[in-house]
Amino acid sequence: MATMEEIVKKADLLGYRGEKREEYLKQEFKLLEERQEKKEEAERQAKEKNEEAERQEKKEEAERQERKEKEKADRKERLELEKMKLDAEMKLLLAKIEAEIIKNEPDGSGARSNDAGAKHPKLPNFQDGRDDLDIWLTRLDIIKDSYLSVFITSKATDTKPLDNWAIKRGEEEP
Repeated sequence: MATMEEIVKKADLLGYRGEKREEYLKQEFKLLEERQEKKEEAERQAKEKNEEAERQEKKEEAERQERKEKEKADRKERLELEKMKLDAEMKLLLAKIEAEIIKNEPDGSGARSNDAGAKHPKLPNFQDGRDDLDIWLTRLDIIKDSYLSVFITSKATDTKPLDNWAIKRGEEEP
């Protein structure tokens, strides 16, 4: 694009003088001004288009974020409802089981027993100075093993129990 100085030099090179020179310069300056206005208008439109695109992108991003948050809230609400439903079902099942256990008690007392009716020896209280601690601990171990055997129903019952007390006393295991 030609500048004003270049237009004047061009008029001089073409040999324009007087009115013809003035007419030529006026016409070229007008064309220069029109091109400048068109350029500015194109830049303004491009800027407006970019701004509109940015506004639209921000609007779409806000809508996506809003949808995402709504979906998250809906999912959380569904999970809470499902949890409440499962809790209610679990409480109902526990109540049914407890009622069945009470109903099946032979004496009807309603006392619960975790050992499925098996009898276990009672461990007497340890009396310091009167009882031998090693014997009492051995008895505790035997009672513990017999009580747990009611609940263990796999290969675990075939394993040899670890004699922790012998290890603590520094003895080798048999």
